[in-house]
Amino acid sequence: MLANKLNLTENKENKENNWFDIVLSLLILSSIIGFLSVRGWTNTCLYILLALSLFHIKRNFKHSYQIDNSIQLNVIFIILALPIASIFISQLGRQDWLFKAYDSPSRMFFSIPILLLLIYKKVNFSHLLGLAAPLALLTTAISIYQHPEVISRWGGRFATTFVDPTAFGPYAVVLSSICLFHLDVSFQSSKLWFFYQSIGLLTALFLITGSGTRGSWLAIPAIFILWLHLNYRKISLPFSLICTLLLASYIAGTLFYFPHSYDRFLSGFSETINWFKQSKLDSSTGLRLSMWKISWHLFIHKPVFGYGDLGIAAYLDKPWFSSTATAKAIEMIKCCGPHNELLANALRSGITGIISTLSLFIVPFVFFAKNAYHCKPEIAKASHIGLAYITCLAISSLSSEIFTLKYTSSFYGLMIAGLAAQIISASLPPPKKN
Repeated sequence: MLANKLNLTENKENKENNWFDIVLSLLILSSIIGFLSVRGWTNTCLYILLALSLFHIKRNFKHSYQIDNSIQLNVIFIILALPIASIFISQLGRQDWLFKAYDSPSRMFFSIPILLLLIYKKVNFSHLLGLAAPLALLTTAISIYQHPEVISRWGGRFATTFVDPTAFGPYAVVLSSICLFHLDVSFQSSKLWFFYQSIGLLTALFLITGSGTRGSWLAIPAIFILWLHLNYRKISLPFSLICTLLLASYIAGTLFYFPHSYDRFLSGFSETINWFKQSKLDSSTGLRLSMWKISWHLFIHKPVFGYGDLGIAAYLDKPWFSSTATAKAIEMIKCCGPHNELLANALRSGITGIISTLSLFIVPFVFFAKNAYHCKPEIAKASHIGLAYITCLAISSLSSEIFTLKYTSSFYGLMIAGLAAQIISASLPPPKKN
């Protein structure tokens, strides 16, 4: 089978379904490759995968839902369903129905049948990510320079036609972490694979710096510490020398192409200090801090069911906001939200929004951490990438809303479904022939 030869799937049963395995693998690959460069493509792939998974939903469910793994499978089901349940409960409490609000969280819910399909097919999802991530980064870099008007619109910061710099930075870090965790630290496997991942990593660092998204920059040290913790015992001398060369190349390239990037990073500290001193409140960092303060005041005013997607505007002219923030911060939160995932959902859905958001970070992190040292390499690899993914999202979510848009929710659903399926399927017996 071609899919097995390419190490895309471990399911060697039902040879007549080889075409299905290939289509499934190509859909997953393309959903990652076009994530930041092709508008709507990840969403399209999600819906095609959903249709394929529903075709044999009974078979997939019967195979996946076995006693040994029923608890962890239930946990994944719950976190993927929580966002849509949170919206429903809060709207029920407010008696304020807006069906558009279900658009983004429904993508995570639709990933549940896909999870069952990937378990049945025993898809090597982490390997697919390794194949797709460098190509996704190279494709994104090409897309950026094909649309110079987009860079001009954002003042020189990298973005694509549908991904602004605030979202671009965090997900470039996500793709970079996939490349990083696919580097062979022992330096004993394919040199071509090592070169491919290195090119992807350097491209990612170039894009991350060019995005100018300081919130995503904060995730890089955390990802590196996590990677070092999981791999330091296996690092070889040749690998260390090559990494030193790559790092030197990155620093030199940054100084040449983005001479102001270091000033931008350091300015974040001065802007924070100035905000606490109540001076220069309308700086980039100051506005975010002001919006967070506004959000907290709004939340404690209506903590149970929140305000929905459009409800906060009516409260922003209340007198109790006069000493909270500047007029510019109030106008920005009206149009763009609080630039913080937890606060955005706290305002939107109240307590259930907080529970849902924290669950999307904490539960998968614990799930991946429990399997990070597993003796089976396919389980360990999926867990390591999962830990890096959640770490990046959690840190980036402090300064941006990372699940608000449809394509980001689709990506989360596919990532959690794919990585969890690889971990769960490795402990199950092969599926029976039909």
